[in-house]
Amino acid sequence: MKNIVYPLTFIILSFIGCSGTTKKNGGLPQQEKITVIRFDKDIYNYLQQPDSVKESGLKNKYPLLLPAFGRIAMDNSDPDTYFPALRDHFSHSALMQIYKDALNAFDDVVIYENELSEASLRVSENLAGKKLPGFAMHVSGFKENVIIVNDLVSISIDKYLGYNYAAYQEFFEPFERQQMQAQYIVRDYLKAWLMSDIVKTNAGEQTLLSAMVDEGKILYALSILLPGKDENDITGYYPSQSGWCRQNEKTIWRNIVKRNYLYSTDHMIITRFINDGACTAAISKDSPGRAGAWTGWRIVNQYAKKKGASLQDIIDTDAQTILKEGGYNP
Repeated sequence: MKNIVYPLTFIILSFIGCSGTTKKNGGLPQQEKITVIRFDKDIYNYLQQPDSVKESGLKNKYPLLLPAFGRIAMDNSDPDTYFPALRDHFSHSALMQIYKDALNAFDDVVIYENELSEASLRVSENLAGKKLPGFAMHVSGFKENVIIVNDLVSISIDKYLGYNYAAYQEFFEPFERQQMQAQYIVRDYLKAWLMSDIVKTNAGEQTLLSAMVDEGKILYALSILLPGKDENDITGYYPSQSGWCRQNEKTIWRNIVKRNYLYSTDHMIITRFINDGACTAAISKDSPGRAGAWTGWRIVNQYAKKKGASLQDIIDTDAQTILKEGGYNP
């Protein structure tokens, strides 16, 4: 996996490894049963009755995830002060209530394990030699949503308690809360893996086009790995938002082209089209955020249909080729 920080999706990466190969029997891919590692429960159990034996057990069980979690949750990975700092951090009653709410909401995660297991089979069918990483859960206290250490992706389950969760109201804007729902857990697990290990960003200077197509590749891959999800499940849009994009697809594209944004390397321009937000201000105050990512998916879809390209072919093809040979021009 790549050693990159993704500000668009709250991802921290360290001690990055690489994915393994798929298991096969007689040449046919076998569905792997995925079990989510409950780091969140192990930490909570320690906090309820801390002792040195449990501390040793956590160090042995989570040699990489434990310090990574310390850095994002309490800015402390020092082994000499780690556990006192951990206890102090979660001693606040409001934070502990959030922790309890998260554990109650996700006491049973079989539904997500089954969905990940099904996605694992589709990975083996569509991405030769690739295998999903391990998956875990943590509670960050509304901090980084995803941590990737070695070959493990962990999500912060306190970020999926629902749009109307009371504690969110003070800290998050409506457009942020829109995707802070349990239905996006598996999507976000897979998205983190795709961003870190599968979709290779332009090694040179990134343009708006390459950024949009990279986002489009990720959304397209998610649609293949999660065929039961519809467009809004993949993008995190409301139907009205995806409807706006479809009705104004020509306007979005013409706006980008006429302003000479397509090959711009200006980071501010790129983030305005790709980052989440109340709207994509460079287009219209009526637009949803991430309209550039949505457009990137349309560009990739057009290429896939016209060329009959496989998922791996799409991932391996550069943005300019995808645009040119796909003939995207709404």
